[in-house]
Amino acid sequence: MTDWIDPRRDCSCHICERNRDDDGCRDWRNATAKLVRKHDWSVVGNGGHDGVPAWVYTVGLWHRLGSPEIAMFGLGLTDMQKWLNRLGDRILAGRPLGPDRLVHDVLDGFPLAVRPVHPAWYQRMFGSALNFYRRPPLPIVQVVWPDRHGLFPWEDGCGDNCRADQPALWLPPEENGHGLWADLDEVLPWPFPADGVRAQVFTLNRIVEGGAPVRGVIHAADGSWQFVDGGEITAGDIRVAHLHHLLARHPRIREVADLAPGEQAWLNDDETWERDREEPE
Repeated sequence: MTDWIDPRRDCSCHICERNRDDDGCRDWRNATAKLVRKHDWSVVGNGGHDGVPAWVYTVGLWHRLGSPEIAMFGLGLTDMQKWLNRLGDRILAGRPLGPDRLVHDVLDGFPLAVRPVHPAWYQRMFGSALNFYRRPPLPIVQVVWPDRHGLFPWEDGCGDNCRADQPALWLPPEENGHGLWADLDEVLPWPFPADGVRAQVFTLNRIVEGGAPVRGVIHAADGSWQFVDGGEITAGDIRVAHLHHLLARHPRIREVADLAPGEQAWLNDDETWERDREEPE
């Protein structure tokens, strides 16, 4: 492969194998194939919701040009679609992406870094591309934007939002810590109607760090949430955590995510939730 272009690729997409049995996916295949045939590639958008940043990715660059598909995260959905189309136009004009090479003329005023995506992320992030290509090989790269000072997420001093809004897909999920992107499978669909994934809630160190169960959920009258284990609590026990972190590790709280402010729920001995409106002291 020269740069990140493989002119002798083995493409197994729906267009290249259009005569194969489509297993009932004919309508999806025809819609995607029509876009790729007409425009050379399509850009799939996943709109941000409930505090989950938006992300976009191409489908068709590998089929049409032998280029890896491209993904981008964390900025405005329409803007990212525009920027991926610019990247596609560059590749079509003979300017392929490559390793250790910044792209300077796509994102307005800022460079982009390019990193290969670890295949362990494919299933959770790029379902439309997997459906289109049917089976490997399917290379995907992530274009990464810097903060307003030009620092990338792996550089010291980079802004918190720049780091939080972009997953490090060049690393496997288990090396991404307990961030939102590693938790995505466990927290979607998001069950808390009035609070996003990054809402901060009160809980206990022994729940976050020690594996203690959540046995009490309090939605206070002021709208704040408390997640406790029913044991004695001192000031030193209290911890603030992101709501997505609690849900990913304690999925049963999904069952009481509809608690109104001023309501609470406690797990009985038979593991059923009992609700009431009394605030604890």
